[in-house]
Amino acid sequence: MNETVLRIGDPYDLTRLQEERVRIDAALKEKGMFFFAPDFILFQADTSLGERKIDLSLILRNRIPEEATRSYIIGNVYIYSGYALNRDSVNVPAGDTVLAGGFHYIDIDRAFDPEFIIRSVFFVRGSPYARREHDQTLNRLMNLGVFKYVSVRMVRADSAGMPRLDAHIYLTPLFSKTIRFELQGVSKSNDLVGPVFNSSFLNRNLLRGAELFKLTVEAGVEIPVRGAQSSGTSFEIGSLGELEIPKFLIPFAVENGSSLFVPKTRTALGLRLLHRIQYYQMFSVDASFGYVWKETLSKEHSFNPIAVTFAHLTNTTQQFKDLLAANTFLRKSFEEQFTIGQTYSFTYTDQLEKDLKNHMYFKGSVDLSGNLIHLAQSVFHVAGGTPANPYTVLGTPYSEYSRFDVDVRHYYNTNNESSSIASRLIAGIGIAHGNSSTLPYVKQFYIGGSNSVRAFDARALGPGSYRTPDSLLAHSFLDQAGDIKLEANIEYRFPIVSVVRGALFVDGGNIWLRNDDPDRPGGTFSGKTFLNEIAVGTGFGIRLDLSFFILRFDLAFPLRVPYLPEGERWVINRIDFGSASWRKDNLVLNVAIGYPY
Repeated sequence: MNETVLRIGDPYDLTRLQEERVRIDAALKEKGMFFFAPDFILFQADTSLGERKIDLSLILRNRIPEEATRSYIIGNVYIYSGYALNRDSVNVPAGDTVLAGGFHYIDIDRAFDPEFIIRSVFFVRGSPYARREHDQTLNRLMNLGVFKYVSVRMVRADSAGMPRLDAHIYLTPLFSKTIRFELQGVSKSNDLVGPVFNSSFLNRNLLRGAELFKLTVEAGVEIPVRGAQSSGTSFEIGSLGELEIPKFLIPFAVENGSSLFVPKTRTALGLRLLHRIQYYQMFSVDASFGYVWKETLSKEHSFNPIAVTFAHLTNTTQQFKDLLAANTFLRKSFEEQFTIGQTYSFTYTDQLEKDLKNHMYFKGSVDLSGNLIHLAQSVFHVAGGTPANPYTVLGTPYSEYSRFDVDVRHYYNTNNESSSIASRLIAGIGIAHGNSSTLPYVKQFYIGGSNSVRAFDARALGPGSYRTPDSLLAHSFLDQAGDIKLEANIEYRFPIVSVVRGALFVDGGNIWLRNDDPDRPGGTFSGKTFLNEIAVGTGFGIRLDLSFFILRFDLAFPLRVPYLPEGERWVINRIDFGSASWRKDNLVLNVAIGYPY
């Protein structure tokens, strides 16, 4: 009674009566009453009291089936591995039957280790049937990622007057091995175009324990299409190997936060060669080892105790050396390309709860490099640990920094369910310390482009009020980057006709430096001036929403330009759609796949 959804004094509401029947049925299912149903519960309403009051009495329907009033215990559990949907579930082909963990494991396809499968089965022989264990079994088996279908059939198997249910679990596997080839044509906002070839091999059951192994190979060429933006032809080739094991690989016991989801251990190793013909050649290695686990349906954690990146710059041309010599910040960013540390992220989302009018998404990340190694070396009184005299690992200086960022999103469904208001706030900061005076180039923040402030080209905005001079615009591979980022977006999404949807949006934000850079005046963050350096843009979007594929066209133009002189940064009064020169200088068309957030 203390959990009832009905309260004295509440208005009469048929929906609440239905919720109460479902609640009671769910509670009885946890006590073994498998054949009970909400329809067996009736409410009698007595309106004779007057004063608009109703007395409610809860009763059971007459002539309920006898089996619905009995509590059942779990008998035998049969697991059919390799079951095909076109087979008769009553006459399953024979396979090797193994008794594992008290379960009867019928191995039809000999694809999986039985001990691995039974770890995800929560039925306990001799205990009362519970819907919770039923759902946990279905969820865990599907979350292994190796089965196309999982079904559980409960069969009455009374014994010696004891009400009993046998559980029959049918597992239909996915194809264990797949290979994919993909050819793309890529056009970037910095006037580089070219083909990209991608191939991947996937094995969903590498060691008969649902270990997911993926090997990806990618090769691409970029060719400049405008002489003013010429940065020379470049090509890139790389490979990435990933292994995902459905359990915690750790030397001590750890309790998983939820029995509904499978914890995973992930290992990755990537190799990449980037060759910018007129400038340099860079060989890089990325390696990580960590864990991913879901606490609930809405909360997910990712922790990499080991995350290593090493990049070696070779074959630098005199032209590139002159460019680095003229830009101290850029030179230091390219020098420090060895990171070794830890990463952690937490994600919360309630977007899978369809009945909510408001949805939230939150992701917070921490990226640390060099901190523990620096601490260990300083404890042993090793001289160094400064940018002028850095600590090294195997003779190579490593980057040392702490990087934090958050991404918060809110989705509001209007009264018209097909329309919504989506908003986002991004904030991040990276602090170089110890060994380093700047963040590595790949760890800095960027802004602008199709998923950011859409009225400005990708990675071309900022930092602060700084504007890239024309002499550097020719080097289109040089993105503008910073140590601090602040961005906010809001857009109203609405239907137009059929699968065509529209959007009105406003974007704002910028990036900044933590320390002064004489090569980028106006780029340093200041609490007194940063609001005056926020870039603002707006526009209209057309989206072809095919559910499985969304093609997006967003046309944007600036409202506020941070690199203009103070007092002239708001440019609303200059908007002139009838002017060809204004359209050429201000309209930015973003073509992308998927929504921006």
